[in-house]
Amino acid sequence: MVIDKKDRRFLFSWYKLFPDWLEFSPTKNAAFCLPCSIFSKPMDRFGSMAFTINGFRSGKKVNDGKNYAFLNHIGKYPNSSHKVAMQCYHDLGNSLQHLDKIIEKQNSEQVAKNWLQLQVSIDAAKWCAFQVVAFRGHDESLDSNNRGNFIELIKHMSSYNEKVAVVVLDNAPRNASYTSPTIQKEILSIWSSKIQKYIREEISDSKFSILVDEAQDRSKREQMAIVLRFVDKQGYIRERFFDIVHVHKTNSLTLKKELCDVLSRHNLSVQNIRGQGYDGASNMRGEWNGLQALFIQECPYAYYIHCFAHRLQLTLVATSQEVIPVEQFFTYLYFHINFISFSCKRVDQLRVARAARIVELIAIDELETGRGQNQIGTLKRPGTTRWGSHFSSICSLFTEYEDICSILIDVINYGNTSTQRSEADRVYDFMTSFDFVLVMHMMRDILGFVQVLSQA
Repeated sequence: MVIDKKDRRFLFSWYKLFPDWLEFSPTKNAAFCLPCSIFSKPMDRFGSMAFTINGFRSGKKVNDGKNYAFLNHIGKYPNSSHKVAMQCYHDLGNSLQHLDKIIEKQNSEQVAKNWLQLQVSIDAAKWCAFQVVAFRGHDESLDSNNRGNFIELIKHMSSYNEKVAVVVLDNAPRNASYTSPTIQKEILSIWSSKIQKYIREEISDSKFSILVDEAQDRSKREQMAIVLRFVDKQGYIRERFFDIVHVHKTNSLTLKKELCDVLSRHNLSVQNIRGQGYDGASNMRGEWNGLQALFIQECPYAYYIHCFAHRLQLTLVATSQEVIPVEQFFTYLYFHINFISFSCKRVDQLRVARAARIVELIAIDELETGRGQNQIGTLKRPGTTRWGSHFSSICSLFTEYEDICSILIDVINYGNTSTQRSEADRVYDFMTSFDFVLVMHMMRDILGFVQVLSQA
């Protein structure tokens, strides 16, 4: 062909045969392989200088049978330098195969896996916290049959979801498993902060009262519970459990310091306190050095009120101790419950007797039927510090009175030892006495009203 009045030894038909790589340079009057010129290694370029450096000008070899120059350049084997350069050339044209795109895709996939892995740990912690169950087990090793509620729940979730299974527990990175006790506590701490922030927003700039009580937990650590009482924006009275703080001492100065630290941490001013509610202990209600007196020194409007529930508790205890039949009733009430509850055989007998009596009473229309009614329960032991439990204990005794009497008669007649028979006879005699039955009815009615008052 003729270009710029010069004889060019190149045919346009060659473009159709090799459109992917063949190029022609008018200035050098030669054909080149574009992919090899760009991507081939230096040593390969010198091995095929005709298509990379000098250019191909020998038109006679184009149709020279076995020596077909273009086909020889392409090569017979899949790993020829030309075919390797062609693969690089195609990859360059495919933007999705670029290194930055591949790295970005891998990073996004890894981020998604990390989020899923963390979400599983968050959901497991949320479930354990909501159900108030222990997070950890006594043996969390890989060989353990029960590694604790937290890990076992994650294992259970992974068994139903393949995407979860590939990112948790054994398949998770060893330095980022998100199942350690530290991570569990951090998740709970974040939730605690979010809840406290929500309560703080509810209070806003309003006045509030503080309700405080301290008690020992199972590990014998003194814990101070803090409740805030306020009126929200809609005009409703709210009481929110706000924090629980471990205190090394229970003197008034220590309690005040811990309380002020909690309030200042959430930007709650002591000057906005309009009430204090504590029990009657001297470190709390002391007129000169008690906790309430220390707060009144800073805020004279922070009036102290002795907790009504504690006052009611003290009143009931003092009153019951002054009435001898009532004091004897509760003494024998403890004894009755222990006599039945400490024996698995008697507990089973009580349940069988109660079930039979429920069927009998339903048959004669003495009991109403319905969902949740006529449940077979057990005797409830009254607590020593909360008289609300005395009411439920008396109610359970009242409901199962006849069944307990029948079990006592059975023990009197067929007890294994003379000691059991004599104890059962003593319990039965007092339980069927006029004084016991009268006080049981009377205290059920009185404590029924007291229960409503205590809840209020």
